[in-house]
Amino acid sequence: MGHSSFSGALYAFTNRQRNKIKCLMWEDNGFVLYYKALAEEKFKWPGPADELMPLTGEQINWLLDGYDISLLRGHKTLHYESVG
Repeated sequence: MGHSSFSGALYAFTNRQRNKIKCLMWEDNGFVLYYKALAEEKFKWPGPADELMPLTGEQINWLLDGYDISLLRGHKTLHYESVG
């Protein structure tokens, strides 16, 4: 993948049928593996042109809950220098 597996990033993979997902993440002294298999539906997965897509924790939860993350947008983050 060209990235360090030990950086603490979460990597998500799906099968061709898009009904199973595996999430892999390094946590201190070992890997954490999360596996979910859907009984009837499919995961809404980003397009094939997107090989590596950075996601927020919220977007990962949306993906696992079955939402199309390309359609969902949270409020924009605001950055201010001062108040008043």
